Amino acid sequence: MAHHLQHIADLVEICRLKGIHQVVVSPGSRNAPLIELFFTKKEFQLHSIVDERSAGYYALGIALATQKPVILVCTSGTAVLNYGPALAEAYYQRVPLIAITADRPEELIDQQDNQTIRQKNVFQNFVKGSLHLEQPGSKANNPLEQHMSIDEIINLASFGLKGPVHVNVPIAEPLYVEFPQPYPKIKISAPEKKETIIPEELIMAWKNNPKRMIVCGELLPDNELNRTLNSLANEKKAVVLAEAISNIIGNKIISEIDRVVIDVASKNGEFEPGILITFGGPVVSKRLKKWLQKQKGIVHFRIAEEEDNIDTYQNLTGFVEGNPAIIFKQLSEIDTVSGNYAETWQNVYFRNTTIHNKIIQQLPYSDLKVFETIFKLSPENCILHLGNSSPVRYAQLFNLSKFDQVNANRGVSGIDGCLSTAAGFASQSDKTNLVILGDLSFLYDSNALWNSKLPPNLKIVVINNGGGGIFRMIPGPKKLGAFQEFIEAGHHVDIEKLVDAFSIEYFEVKSENELENSFQRFMESKNRTSLLEIKTPKADNAEAYNKYIKQINNL
Repeated sequence: MAHHLQHIADLVEICRLKGIHQVVVSPGSRNAPLIELFFTKKEFQLHSIVDERSAGYYALGIALATQKPVILVCTSGTAVLNYGPALAEAYYQRVPLIAITADRPEELIDQQDNQTIRQKNVFQNFVKGSLHLEQPGSKANNPLEQHMSIDEIINLASFGLKGPVHVNVPIAEPLYVEFPQPYPKIKISAPEKKETIIPEELIMAWKNNPKRMIVCGELLPDNELNRTLNSLANEKKAVVLAEAISNIIGNKIISEIDRVVIDVASKNGEFEPGILITFGGPVVSKRLKKWLQKQKGIVHFRIAEEEDNIDTYQNLTGFVEGNPAIIFKQLSEIDTVSGNYAETWQNVYFRNTTIHNKIIQQLPYSDLKVFETIFKLSPENCILHLGNSSPVRYAQLFNLSKFDQVNANRGVSGIDGCLSTAAGFASQSDKTNLVILGDLSFLYDSNALWNSKLPPNLKIVVINNGGGGIFRMIPGPKKLGAFQEFIEAGHHVDIEKLVDAFSIEYFEVKSENELENSFQRFMESKNRTSLLEIKTPKADNAEAYNKYIKQINNL
């Protein structure tokens, strides 16, 4: 008779054979056998995060740093649901996570048994695939077929358009017994690589249209891709628009997209592309999206490792399946008609940058001035993590090429796990990791600090303007009667006392001079995670930002 825990012994062994190393676990009883099996295998590194929501984002950060799948393990019931936000972010950001959720045996579901909910396919709308393991000894259990299914779902997470998957594991009692050995002849596989074929329509449009534009969405660093796109930009074969979170940098790469689009959107058709190629994840700039959505007479191809049915700009001509680095390399070797399209964009970009620098120097102390000061004082080659809402929007007005990498959770763009993601990334990095958050984003994810192994290379900046400052930047919300209490959501949390509870080193500044005097000391703190709270004037922030936008718009 099969051991009642045979299926989890086999599951852990398949994960080992697939070369997965990182496992983020949250405490529990139903998942205790899984935790112990992972713990006893020297190939796995376990991370203990009590809060499952934070654990999901922490695993996301590890996967971003290592560019490899990360396993999550939790107990049954509502603990499972807390993985939802991070799995949704991973799904839209294309990050490989493998959520393994312990469950009660099926006969106990909906029978008022402790910690039981309907866990089958619970994440079906935001995972690439779901697998429910059958218990040993049940009629539906076929060990060899189940091994193949586990192998396939890990491949689904790890190849092509990467993303999260869910493995639900019913575990019967007794839980604390000697474990069986894994099945002796488990086989694993890897998908075959597909050949990249560039459509003739794209080749001809690229060759014959001098107004070529490439838009890079959110990406992890890729040196080969970066070199190829820089070559295209330097040789004036294309305009390359790449926000900081695309991690594409270069002298002729236009990274401050939002700022430049303010400048070009009101001008005549000389800036409109004839051929547009897009790839990667989302872009932050809403102005760019709206401007490109107006371009209806263009040839627009999207590139991705698998067809993803994304048509952000509502003018898609076709899709190319393949590695963007390989495709752009092939396009770069095609002889093309010449023109001054790239130079026209570059002229506006350099003029825009000159005016931006003059405006910034005259700004009063405000959120926008704080960002300029932080970026000026930050050391070269550290990792930058940007919180959602206002930080990622402020940051895109600046050139961030001094940073070794720029990350932000822009798959779904929620504020709920920005700090946990940065902490997970920092745990796998030997560089300084600087994360910039708004106060609400920090407070929402403050359980990220509930981590006994929080790395000392993690530097947290919290810009405290007393609430959701972004809602003062955009038109509309502040006109509503419910604005101040229910939309902006002001708070009275004493951040110093909160971080002291977690033994985090604390710094505070309230002025530009204090910031310039304290920032280096904050960054050089070595013994433990440190946090810098920057208090800014709520009433002045929106005024400074709107004045800046108006001045850029009047160039």
